[in-house]
Formats: sequence, C-alpha cells, structure tokens
Amino acid sequence: MVRSQQPDLFMLETFVPLYLTNRCDAICTVCSMRKGNQALRRVALDLGRAANQLRIIKEIEGISAVCFLTGEYRQGTERRATMKAVAELAETAFARGFERVYINIGALYDDEVRLFQAAFAGMSELVLSLFQETYNRETYWRIFGREKRSNPKGDFDLRLSTPMRWLEAGFRSVDVGILVGLSPLDEELEELVEHAGKLRARGASVSISLPRIRGVDSVPCPVADTAYSAAIRSVAAACPWAKIILTTRESVPFIREMLPHIGTVSPGTSDVMPYRASGPLPNREETSQFVVAPTRPRPSSVLEALGLPAGSIRYYSPRSREESRLWT
Repeated sequence: MVRSQQPDLFMLETFVPLYLTNRCDAICTVCSMRKGNQALRRVALDLGRAANQLRIIKEIEGISAVCFLTGEYRQGTERRATMKAVAELAETAFARGFERVYINIGALYDDEVRLFQAAFAGMSELVLSLFQETYNRETYWRIFGREKRSNPKGDFDLRLSTPMRWLEAGFRSVDVGILVGLSPLDEELEELVEHAGKLRARGASVSISLPRIRGVDSVPCPVADTAYSAAIRSVAAACPWAKIILTTRESVPFIREMLPHIGTVSPGTSDVMPYRASGPLPNREETSQFVVAPTRPRPSSVLEALGLPAGSIRYYSPRSREESRLWT
C-alpha cells in the first residue's frame, strides 16, 4: 500500500474522544489527572450523562465513532466498576449505531480482557487504544513510577503486553503510540514501528498515535513542528498499512498539512463529558487532563474546516465510505 500525496477526504476516519471521568490512581508527572493533583476537581463516571454525550456526538455532531477515556486504577472496587461501566457504554454505543468504539482505559489484566471478550466476541469494531508512552524503561519509571501495587501504571511489562494479549483473545484492532516529548524522538520511533509491526504480523488492524505533550510547564524533550511533521511522515512511510491518528491537540492548519500522511482525525477536548447541544466545548483547567485553550471548537466545525462537506457522514468505516460517495 502506498499513501497518496493527495488526501481523499472521504477515506479519512474520525472519532471523538469522550472522557468519562478524571479520577485516577496513577502518579504520572506529565498528566493533570495524576492522583496527587489537588488542584483538579474530580468528576465521577455517570452512565446517564455518558449516554447523553453519545446522543450529542451521534445525532448533533454526526460522528459515529467514539473513544472512551478514563483514569487508571489500582486493583479493587473502582477498577472493577469502571471496566464494567466502559463495557456497558460500548454496548450502548453499538446499539445506537456507532460504527467503532475505542477504549483508552489503561493496561488490562487477563480477566479484564475476558470481560470484553465475553461481551463483544472479538469484534473488529472494538479498538484497544493503549500507548506505551515511552519505550525507554528508565524514562518510563521516572515519569510514571515503578511501584505496582498502588500505582496502576507502574507495570511497564503489563502495559507492553496488553495489545498482544488483546489480539490473542480474538480481537483485531489496536491503537498504539508514544507521548511525543518524553524521550529522544528517533529512539522512540524505532521502537514504536517495531512494536506496531509485531502486532500487524499477528493479524492486527493497527492505528498509531503520536500525541504531543500539552498542559505541563516543562517538557523533557520538546519537539517543534518541523521535527514533529517529519516524525509523522517517517512513521507513515515505515508503516503504510497503519492508520496514523492526529488529534486536535494540534491546530487545524497543521492537521491539514498532514492529511496526506494520516488516516484518522480525532477532534474534541480532554475535559470530562463536555459535549453540549450548541456552542464551543470547554477545556477547563480545573477538570481537563490537559489544556490547549479555554474553549475548543466543536468536532463538526473542525471537520468542516478541514474540507469535509457539511452534512456528510463524518466517520468513514467500510460501510459508510460507500454511502459517502453519494456526496461526491
């Protein structure tokens, strides 16, 4: 597969991030949701509110793919309840016509993989989204911690093994990535491409995410636009079979420049259950994982700014790609 240098906007996939809660037991120094951040106002997961968020995303924004995000939890009642709630919301989303659901909820133990396996029987439309963040163990332990009992993100190897165990359970779709700015980029990209290649060799449909750090005062290894653009192009060239995901952490002009090299755009905000019937979206410092701006444009507005025609189907799965040709 060779990527076209002229993007076919009707082949561009789209999903909306939906933060269900900002409660978290992890201690990540680059994340506002970290357990010790007393400045963050915590918002509990509410299934009723989340179901209404799905209605707005599908019926008002016209987008039929969503990514559920939560904090990460040590083993216990909250972790079990969150896993069950995410599985229930995924069932609700599919029942309401969503074509794809991503889950970004941290590393999974085998019994948790089986929880999703029992509910979804290996559906390719259910995507495990799990970034290793950095493949450098020392960097990982310094930023995310290495104590495993109280810190759910402390187990580097559990996190690294989860995508493959997901595939071994019969699922087909994974989204892996790094957090750009943690370590020297060349080293990270080599490890990321190797990891993605192993998953693809196991039969996976692979997406790759390269989010840049936002919302912290000091980035360990800052990456400017030129180097970031080169990194995206490099990964796209090395993994032409993968969909590169770019989010609206980046500006619309930057995303537009990258369209020939990516497969998925994810417009939204890192605030908790932020979608509303009209107006811009909040990106509040007191509740968001990271802040790009006090308010963010609506997903449909971002897609229109990228050149997608108003009223078209905005998530392009194999089924809706065929339908979208009616708009050309």
